[in-house]
Amino acid sequence: MTFAFFCAVAPRFASASNLENLMAGYAFIAIVAMGQAFAIIVRGIDLSVGAIVALAAMVALDASLLLQLPGWAVLLLAVTVATLAGAVNGLLVAGLGLQPFIATLATLAAYRGLVFAISGRQLMPELSTTPITDPWIIGLETFFDLGSALDLPGALSLPAIPMSFVVMLVLLVLFQTLLSRSRFGHELLAIGGNPEAARLAGIPVARGVVLAYTLSGLCAGIAALLLLARLTTATESLGNGLELTAIAGAVIGGVSVRGGSGSLWGPVLGTFLLGVVLLGLTLYGISQFVQQILTGAVLLAAVAHARWLVRRHAADHAT
Repeated sequence: MTFAFFCAVAPRFASASNLENLMAGYAFIAIVAMGQAFAIIVRGIDLSVGAIVALAAMVALDASLLLQLPGWAVLLLAVTVATLAGAVNGLLVAGLGLQPFIATLATLAAYRGLVFAISGRQLMPELSTTPITDPWIIGLETFFDLGSALDLPGALSLPAIPMSFVVMLVLLVLFQTLLSRSRFGHELLAIGGNPEAARLAGIPVARGVVLAYTLSGLCAGIAALLLLARLTTATESLGNGLELTAIAGAVIGGVSVRGGSGSLWGPVLGTFLLGVVLLGLTLYGISQFVQQILTGAVLLAAVAHARWLVRRHAADHAT
């Protein structure tokens, strides 16, 4: 309905180029939202995902332009750093018993500071205008032209499919299978539903929490590489505010903020629903400031709706 509404009222919304922008612009956010969902499912939250994106991208920039490492090594190094950053979050929450909000807020600040400390753009200002040209990294920004592949007539224009969207689909299938078909996934849902009951049932709660945050870091690292390939550079402010959009996508997609329920399909659909709304408003001429207000309003409405569903479910059981 939302898509149909903007097709009717927003000029150029139902065009192939706009659909390409939607897929390329929100695929990496959907990947971050999937990682965020793992943290929320175990009753946590990861406020540091935007900073981890910036950290992984800056590591890749330094490794590629300063250290001249081969592209495959750059990709591996950046994803490893992001995954370790997520694991640190998990250790702070599960090992030290810190509240997820406090722990990830602290690492958000620490990772942002680390980005400035290692920034190749600060060490060598000429790198600010030097793009990354390594084919291993730039290749992530490839587009697949379906119209040419299917030999369609020129009048029938189909959107090209970005590599980032394909990567997102592959991760979605893998992570959804992990969550819904594996013992590990069932343990995460049990931990989020009732940590004490899960512990009494013999489930390693701390290990599950650490791995959930590690997966969140892994997703942020993959998203960072896709974003780096698109921009061909990394800045210190990369990923600013990304945590809010990722949390909104996960909650709108039905991941319970109380933990214990949700899927990976939901955050992807929630993120693209948010993308449809924001792109539609942009084409309709609504300012960026109003869009940020609406993003917050949509997040509040999604949380309120989830709480209403929980209360109604409890009332049904009581009667």
